[in-house]
Amino acid sequence: MLEALKLHASLLKTGRHDHTYLCNLLLRACAQSGALSHAHDVLRRMPIANVVSYNTLLSCYLRRNQFDEALGFFHAMPQVDVHSWNILIAGFVRHRTTKEAAELFIRMPRSDVRPDDFTYATVLTCCGLGLGRQVHAQTVKACSKVDTFVGTNLVRMYAGAGELLGAKMMFEEMPIRDLVTLNVLMSSYSKFGTGECCLRLFREMVGDEMAVDGFTCSTVVNELAVRSQVCGGTQVHALMFKCGFSDDRFSCNALLNLYSKSGFIASAAKIFAEIPEPDVVSWTMLVTGFMLSGQRESAMEAFHWMRKSSICPNSFIFGSLIGSFAGTSSVDSGKQFHALVLKFGLESDVVVGSAIIDSYSKCGCINEACKVFWSLPHKDIACWNVIICGLAQNGEATKALEIFDKMKQSDEVDVIPNNVTFVGVLSACSHGGVMDQSCYYFSDMIHRYSIKPQAEHYACMVDILARAGLLEEAEAIILASPFEPDDITWSALLGACRKHGNLAMAKRIAEQLLVNCPENPSNYVLLANLYAAGEEWQDALQIRELMVANGSKKVPGNSWIEIRGQCHSFGAGHLHHSESELLYDILQKLKIHSVDEQVLIVSP
Repeated sequence: MLEALKLHASLLKTGRHDHTYLCNLLLRACAQSGALSHAHDVLRRMPIANVVSYNTLLSCYLRRNQFDEALGFFHAMPQVDVHSWNILIAGFVRHRTTKEAAELFIRMPRSDVRPDDFTYATVLTCCGLGLGRQVHAQTVKACSKVDTFVGTNLVRMYAGAGELLGAKMMFEEMPIRDLVTLNVLMSSYSKFGTGECCLRLFREMVGDEMAVDGFTCSTVVNELAVRSQVCGGTQVHALMFKCGFSDDRFSCNALLNLYSKSGFIASAAKIFAEIPEPDVVSWTMLVTGFMLSGQRESAMEAFHWMRKSSICPNSFIFGSLIGSFAGTSSVDSGKQFHALVLKFGLESDVVVGSAIIDSYSKCGCINEACKVFWSLPHKDIACWNVIICGLAQNGEATKALEIFDKMKQSDEVDVIPNNVTFVGVLSACSHGGVMDQSCYYFSDMIHRYSIKPQAEHYACMVDILARAGLLEEAEAIILASPFEPDDITWSALLGACRKHGNLAMAKRIAEQLLVNCPENPSNYVLLANLYAAGEEWQDALQIRELMVANGSKKVPGNSWIEIRGQCHSFGAGHLHHSESELLYDILQKLKIHSVDEQVLIVSP
């Protein structure tokens, strides 16, 4: 700004303030420094101002985001050219007021100024498919050959609207196809689920010895990661190393994604170690890779180092970590993660909130899960599903159905019951023993929401009918189901047969289970117990002998308990625990005293 003032003073002093070219340079300096009032003063003193002078001041308004003033100044300009229109349209596009930019382009033909290639290329960045096609038609009329810049934006416009055929046709019509256009088309193929076209285009590029960049390789590697094609990924990795992209963070993140998702966690860790400055995406890929490989301790260690490196965890990494530890039923771990979420201010994020709800539900802390659920300002369908299923699994059938009713009254446009929702609802009906309601919900799912029942829905209905003692109806549903019934469904019906005393059906189902799944020891035990209940001792003995002959052994049950942040595992007759001698001594004392109340045993 100081230099601009010195220049202005020099022009006034030497009497050259009427020199148009020098004054335009001064105007540009004022515009770039944001000195709008001074620029106006320069323009007012110019005896002969040309269109360049006015365009310079117009740019100044747009740089300062003064759109209304820019429009007023534009309409007051004594003369405008195509550059004036381009400056105005580009200014609106650049500052994300794309609707106004499109309207300006539509009004442009009413003036005597015709759009040029820059105009078309600029307006295409804010066009929908309808206006984009009109712009395309105008470019064909106005130009004998499509400019590369215009062609690239046409490809991007068609691809962004999902019109991949139009994007491909435009790409093939371009006389010069640069790498930017190729990258646009490849990423669009990958985005809209036509990854094979993306890979084919890449193979053609390599075959034609075309230059590639880090973005090209990253797009291909991410597509290969979706397909778990590690072999192809290693080939692209070698190409990246050859071309010098191996230290590009964007490319390295793509490789991290490939190797971590495919189970090659050692390779992923090696890639991570070579990244000069890992970002939050890099850390997230590494932590997620460790979790997918079952290495929770390594995942937590990586998460710890991430926090030490001053990288703030995002909602995705919290959702993944909490989801991974939810299956361990560790209350303390869930609470610690919840505290960290509060610390980083992510408690309102629906992805993180859903993961916390799931964690608390699986630990049996359903009240805490409900508190988190109601504290979320926005609840998507996944969040509603998690709380409904959590309540059902914790025996809170009535509350689960109440939540479902509130869900149907939600104002959120994207909250519509899906097949997962009805698995939770039918499961709640099963645990609550409300058979009539379950039939209503099953019918509502089909006729009102047009959801085709899946195997899980039929399994829930079988369980509901079996618990109510309607064994023949339950068997009829299994046989009428379009899905092949699994052993879990038959086993559920078998257990109900035993409970309700229908030994004939129970034997028939158990014998069928032995044929379908001879390696499952539970089927042998169930059938042997059924024969024993009917005092058919010889048959029970034969089943036991058949179980031994087939090498099938019943897996002993285990129990876990968490004390002071440490998880202890116990099995019947096991002596593996470090304090097993003390434990059995206390159990003997409890047996002597016939203690049947809850007893807290604290390890010394």
